[in-house]
Amino acid sequence: MTLRELTEGIEIVSSNAEMDAEVKGIKIDSRKVRASDLFIALSGEKDGHNYIGEALKNGAFAIVCNKAINQDIPHIQVRDTRKAFALIASNYYGNAHKKMKIIFVTGTNGKTTTTYIINSLLKANGHKTAVIGTLGAVIDEKKINTDLTTPDPLDLHRLFSKAYESGVEYVIMEASAHAIYYKKLEGLKAEAAVFTNISQDHLDFFGNMAKYARTKTSFFSNERMKLSIINSDDEYGRKILSKKNCLCLSYGINNPSDVFAVDIVTYNAKTRFILNAFDEVAEITIPLYGRFNVYNTLAAIAVARALSIPMSVILKALSGLKEVSGRFNIIKEDITVIIDYAHTPDGLENLLKAVKSLDGGRIITVFGCGGNRDAVKRPIMGTVAAMYSDFCVITSDNPRFEDPMDIIRQVEKGVRAVTQNYICIKDRENAIAYAIKFAQAGDKVVVAGKGGENYLDIMGVKHPYSDKKAVMSAIRSYRN
Repeated sequence: MTLRELTEGIEIVSSNAEMDAEVKGIKIDSRKVRASDLFIALSGEKDGHNYIGEALKNGAFAIVCNKAINQDIPHIQVRDTRKAFALIASNYYGNAHKKMKIIFVTGTNGKTTTTYIINSLLKANGHKTAVIGTLGAVIDEKKINTDLTTPDPLDLHRLFSKAYESGVEYVIMEASAHAIYYKKLEGLKAEAAVFTNISQDHLDFFGNMAKYARTKTSFFSNERMKLSIINSDDEYGRKILSKKNCLCLSYGINNPSDVFAVDIVTYNAKTRFILNAFDEVAEITIPLYGRFNVYNTLAAIAVARALSIPMSVILKALSGLKEVSGRFNIIKEDITVIIDYAHTPDGLENLLKAVKSLDGGRIITVFGCGGNRDAVKRPIMGTVAAMYSDFCVITSDNPRFEDPMDIIRQVEKGVRAVTQNYICIKDRENAIAYAIKFAQAGDKVVVAGKGGENYLDIMGVKHPYSDKKAVMSAIRSYRN
């Protein structure tokens, strides 16, 4: 592919590069550059412009930059290298996304479950689908591992290309706050986009809730999507609805909405409610538990009806939903174990409220907080866990480059402010084993934070690990 073809649609400030030259590859890491590669100097905390020399030394034939550089260097200067990166990646993979329909889901909590419910409804109506998000990518039933909730542009457009080659019609994907901020989704226009909610998360990166919320809500515009599906019960969702920057439909429970639920009843790990979708009424039973899953389901139904999927198909698909890995997964023995991804104060509170409504005895919660992430939420998470649990086991959760015990001590401050009924156990597997051994018949053990993740991130190395495997091992040892 020529440089001219790669940069089609990009606003170029100036250029002295040979536009008809063939490009072998695209790199943003100067160490990986090879002969005839195009190097994109991404702006940011680690500024790619500082590595142009290394990229040239390794064989880059031209540079994409947004700063003035030595005019002897073959380059294309653009206004924004991150936006250019997304558009170049799209061109490189033949703009495959334009041949399919994209559905975005963004928000703090509920993204993964909502994408999987939407996926189930589309498949039930005979559509070929792909899902991209926290649990990786699934393209026409084939699993592909990914490192990020929303992959970087080259990886994302490679997945789009694979999806199109597989005959996929719809791609349902999570749009993370970081992806929006770093303009990974430039050039994409969705058929529909869902806003779930906003609560405290990623303040290590965004600094404050206002900036985090602004990043999420600014995503919703006519340029980005044909239709927005907005949670009217969320404070920030109502702001999106009031601004009218895009064509919107609403869903909710407490506030007037186009799609809403009443008479919600939870029982035996199921939830039943009366649905009103654009004045079409039906009784819904889903094999998912909790009020938060009603919101996820309402969002998915709103998308499905907007795409003209018949209510009869929706009802049948919802009754047969499968659990999403690491999202309120229930394991029943003489005790009940719930594994969930909840890793924010709001997410943990919603989880524990739902667990409290389950039949049984005490709630024993095993949880921790990730390293090199929003440290402010650590004692808050501790307080939430202590308020809704009878006993807490504070442990490690992806410490990354921090000392796990430092993180645990910060969480402990929040727990200790409420109760003395807790213990700190650094090793996560041992912490889970302790909780399951400590539990009495009828108790509920909640394992929160990692959900379906299959690793522990320690000092830059992802060690194989699974909460579910740790739970099953402990059950075999202590409950049989």
